[in-house]
Amino acid sequence: MHKSTVLLTTQDGKRLLIDPGKYNLDPGKLTLETFPTSDVIVITHKHADHFDIDLLKTILTKSIPVIFTNTEIKESLKKYGITAKEISEGVTVTEAGFSITAIRTDHIVRDEKIINFGLVVSADGTNLYHTSDTLFIEPSHLPRETRTKYLLVPISNRGVVMGIDDALVFSSELKSKVVIPIHYDSPKDKNRVDPKEFAEKASRLGIKVRILVFGEEIEL
Repeated sequence: MHKSTVLLTTQDGKRLLIDPGKYNLDPGKLTLETFPTSDVIVITHKHADHFDIDLLKTILTKSIPVIFTNTEIKESLKKYGITAKEISEGVTVTEAGFSITAIRTDHIVRDEKIINFGLVVSADGTNLYHTSDTLFIEPSHLPRETRTKYLLVPISNRGVVMGIDDALVFSSELKSKVVIPIHYDSPKDKNRVDPKEFAEKASRLGIKVRILVFGEEIEL
């Protein structure tokens, strides 16, 4: 998927989709018709690279997932007759074999404090921390649940999320086994941010990085 969108599949085939945003539908990628179905959808915040209402409505014509999101999006979905469950910082929910814990973020765009959350997902005996969009937060201020086997961290900077250097410090302190960079392939970022730079710098710190291309699958 697009580097802010992640699809997780359990051993028994249950699917959790994180942030179905518009860039998944760029030419040469997926279409509304080919977008996969899901059992659970998590939408962290309102920005279009994380939440595309037309894409969501199409998904709902093919499956009936349980949707978890913040209070702002929950209310906006009511206009379309779509029911969602609210999740907020520190809350843990379970659905379809997934345990999902909402984690605080620091996401400010053009002086607007964005209602948002990251998430820790556990399933099949492993776990990952998807930070969503956030500036650097001192890991010692985050709950123990964020010390996961896999970490997905933004690297594009622009003053709205972590850049490469902050992401390196963040990854180093959390000590995840594998770090996957995200949020670097939008039109504003893809010719400006190089995930290989992040991987090279991380390797010098003993951090293992896995760069995923669109549609690539890995076993966790």
